[in-house]
Amino acid sequence: MRKPAVVVLLITALLLPTVLANVSSDFMNSFIEAVNTGNYSLIEPYMSSELKAQFTEGYFEQIREFTLKNYGKLIGYTYVKNETSGGFLRVEYRVEAEKGSFPVLLAYKNGQLVGIALGIRARPNPTGMLLTMLGALIVLALFWPFKRPEVADLILGAGIALVLAIIIPFYSITSLFLLTSLQARAFMVAFLSALTIEGLKFYFSRNRNGLSIGLGIGIGQYVLLSVGTFVATNFIMKLPVSFSGGASYAFLEALLFTTFHGLSGQSYSVKGFRVYPLFAALELAVLYLMGVGSYGLAIGVLVLSAGVAWTGGGSVGISRRKAR
Repeated sequence: MRKPAVVVLLITALLLPTVLANVSSDFMNSFIEAVNTGNYSLIEPYMSSELKAQFTEGYFEQIREFTLKNYGKLIGYTYVKNETSGGFLRVEYRVEAEKGSFPVLLAYKNGQLVGIALGIRARPNPTGMLLTMLGALIVLALFWPFKRPEVADLILGAGIALVLAIIIPFYSITSLFLLTSLQARAFMVAFLSALTIEGLKFYFSRNRNGLSIGLGIGIGQYVLLSVGTFVATNFIMKLPVSFSGGASYAFLEALLFTTFHGLSGQSYSVKGFRVYPLFAALELAVLYLMGVGSYGLAIGVLVLSAGVAWTGGGSVGISRRKAR
């Protein structure tokens, strides 16, 4: 009676890795769909209770956001290998995406999925950096013949951008502790950022050259910070920096946001606080759409925002300055 039991035990031991490998392929099918659609419930049933406590829906949203930004939509996967070590079965896959591929390692113990490791990283995009700089500089060049910006106010605006680069990341960090939904976090960060950016822009533009301050914010954000971030991460910290949304979107964002900052700053110089709620609401909409990955719609709202800033006081302010 012992021999059949031993045979069954050996067969089970030999088949277990194959069975779990098939289960892991089911998980990978669900994982691909979950990342592309944002539906966390697709992968939740596969995970052990301990893994669910670590790989929460909020953490999944962070991973998903980072993955889509740097790799695009997930297309499929291929099996690489599996191995058994220390009581764990480790199954490795390679996920194919629109902009590259990355490894995924799954760990099973006693038939349960107890570990997930993704080899994802930010992708360097120097072209995006250069086009971002070009977009802001084009706006500065276009305004220069009509009203030469005041250098002191340009520098002040660039300084404001550097201060904002220190403040705004704290909003993102805080949102991670307070909220689990990607949409809720994006709204919180966009709301606080819009109030802060437009508040500082309004405060310093009231009795100064608002056009120059706004253009300076654009130059500081899209030229100085782009160069500084790229150099620091790639050459000092040895980490690649990612310009999300693609090179063309990076260019349009810099072009349109610099235009909006310049014209809204001039509007503050002409009309004061009464245009602040409007500009803050427009910037909130743009930042929220970018936060949830709707770059195309965000660019459309940016075009509208620049147009509103022009008709809402920007063009009038320029003509008044020229008349003087």
